[in-house]
Amino acid sequence: MLGLGISSTADMGWAASTKENVLLSAFQSRISEDGGSVEDVPCLSLDLDLLLSESSSFTTGLLEFYPGAAAAYSLRQLRRSVSPYAIRVRRSSDNTEQDIGFNSNGELDTNALLDFAGSGDAWVTTWYDQSSNGNDATQGTNDNQPQIVSSGSLITENGKPALQFDGSDDFMTSGDYIVELSQNPASLFCVSNQTPPAIAQYILSEGDVVSPYSSNFILGSALAGEILWVNGTTLGTMQAGQVLIGFDWDETNATAFINGSQSGSPTPVTANTETSLYSYIGRNATTGSSGTFFTGKIQELITYKSDQSSNRTGIETNVNDFYSIYS
Repeated sequence: MLGLGISSTADMGWAASTKENVLLSAFQSRISEDGGSVEDVPCLSLDLDLLLSESSSFTTGLLEFYPGAAAAYSLRQLRRSVSPYAIRVRRSSDNTEQDIGFNSNGELDTNALLDFAGSGDAWVTTWYDQSSNGNDATQGTNDNQPQIVSSGSLITENGKPALQFDGSDDFMTSGDYIVELSQNPASLFCVSNQTPPAIAQYILSEGDVVSPYSSNFILGSALAGEILWVNGTTLGTMQAGQVLIGFDWDETNATAFINGSQSGSPTPVTANTETSLYSYIGRNATTGSSGTFFTGKIQELITYKSDQSSNRTGIETNVNDFYSIYS
């Protein structure tokens, strides 16, 4: 249960106080084993009795173990207590919109999604931020929305739901900067699949002071199949297929990662002051209607405005346990 090594206790007849003590002890032990500490004890005041009664297959609560994310977009539930919905979608039949949440296992409620879409298509208008910071990723223009249902069929990657970006004009913007290299250390984790790894595959970017537009950093292959580009410096090597990519930034060096391993060496980079007003998912940080866009699928994107290098192994293990990306 939630990766704590506890099976469902619904049939054990324990008193609520006993269940709470068991969960609290297991939670603190798990965090200590991962080298962390409990950041906010009051967060444990959620309905622990309900949590202990959940199906043991609900193991997705990454933000319960690794809190403090600046933004967290996913098609699984990362934090039960604050995340009732994953996405808001628009269907093709009449352009009606509806919020889609999670099933009892903490996965996207695909039954509700497909019932809503019917035999048509569905596009994502809002990808809800599960960090509790309110940095929802949105796209109000119909033609620019990533797709999640095609002709009544769920769009997937490796058997899990995915947002499909068409490489032509699909993108979303966050409510605020979700990385902001000029202001803080940062760590990022992303599950995606480029089609194919190539130049100008912008998964995430933020603009800087160079007018009228210039990407301060680009997650994705900006020039020649790299994982990360920061003001002319390239880091890491992208691979084909579904991947877990990311980077750590300690305010001096950036280090790229792919599928649980470091890709290349820590490298000094220049972080300019951001001026794009928000972060772009699926395109470069361009102020006009033209731009360079991402072709492929994104399933999860989690950012921290802090150095999570000490937690990277634990976070990557949690992600890979759910998506089965690499062995």
